[in-house]
Amino acid sequence: MTATHVNPRTAAPRRARAAWRSFEPRDGREVDLQLREGSDPCCPCCGELLEARPHTRMARYLPLDASGYDLECRGCRRFRCVVRHTVRSLRLLRMRRLAAAVRAMGETGGAVRATA
Repeated sequence: MTATHVNPRTAAPRRARAAWRSFEPRDGREVDLQLREGSDPCCPCCGELLEARPHTRMARYLPLDASGYDLECRGCRRFRCVVRHTVRSLRLLRMRRLAAAVRAMGETGGAVRATA
């Protein structure tokens, strides 16, 4: 029995699979509109029916207690993350926004006082 050896330099390069990308904001809003209307969401780019994936690729970016799932188009290799917030996750999100606004005011407020 002979083993076949493939020389990596002469072998045909494997085609890299395209990475999954999220829908553009405009296309994402179209998917959200379809969901609100209660219809089966279709891809705004190619018209293919979107498939639900039980977990989201964006899980590490979700606030505490929030969960989500992805609606994906296998043809375009694009997805839309749908987030399900809880009362606690909404409170945390609002607190983060407030802290960011306070920090931003502190940065600009200090610059104004220094010039006056």
